[in-house]
Amino acid sequence: MGSRIRSGTHKNMRFADPYALRIKTPRETLIFAACQRRGERETQEDYFLNFNDECFVLADGVGTLPHGEVAAKLASETAIWAYKHIRQHRYYWLDKKLFMKRIFRSTNLTIWQKQREVDFREGLKTTLMVVIVGEKTYWLGNAGDSSAWLFHDGVMKKLTKDKDRSVGEPKRGVLGDRRLGLIPEFVSGPFKRNETLVLATDGCANYLTPSDLDTSVERSGSTIEEATNAVTALITSAEANGSEANMTAVIIKRVATRS
Repeated sequence: MGSRIRSGTHKNMRFADPYALRIKTPRETLIFAACQRRGERETQEDYFLNFNDECFVLADGVGTLPHGEVAAKLASETAIWAYKHIRQHRYYWLDKKLFMKRIFRSTNLTIWQKQREVDFREGLKTTLMVVIVGEKTYWLGNAGDSSAWLFHDGVMKKLTKDKDRSVGEPKRGVLGDRRLGLIPEFVSGPFKRNETLVLATDGCANYLTPSDLDTSVERSGSTIEEATNAVTALITSAEANGSEANMTAVIIKRVATRS
């Protein structure tokens, strides 16, 4: 099946002292690339969005229920909407964990409410991952079985918890499962120069080896083109390792540049 690839870049803003000598030191740029394939599925139930290269959203509709593609798209769009509006309140912006809970609460209620419509009473549910990237920090919220890793100096750290796959479907801990009480995983930490975040839905993540991840990140370089090639390689590796499901992978990297 064909691939869908997206990428972008965003430079951190600085306000210079006009009376100070300008020191030519490397500045930092955030680059990202995303790749998506449908696999052998009839519909693409993964969805990826980003806002201003500072908020990244990844959703995967629960395939054992109808309308997975509707759930994933609606969740992604609502999460971005919530991010743009909730961040205007200083109280939430200063408490990123509470901020993330509000994003997930608003999005979950939207998915829950959608099921009240006649055409969607059979149910619709979706996973959701939201990553907010600041100048030196990342904040990640996750509900469902998508995965995220952080790479620093060749060391790989998995940020999300592995889910218990013995639990029957439909999965709990996803959006739309219940009206209230959804509590996403939350993790945050430094995100410095030359560090890389990798996000992937389960159709990709479950078929990647540590070697696949290490090799792709090593090749991700410092340009959008290199990051695009690296994230495409992740999807190709998942396919080669047997995945026939919807697959989405995202690479987000902070690199140095001179201006």
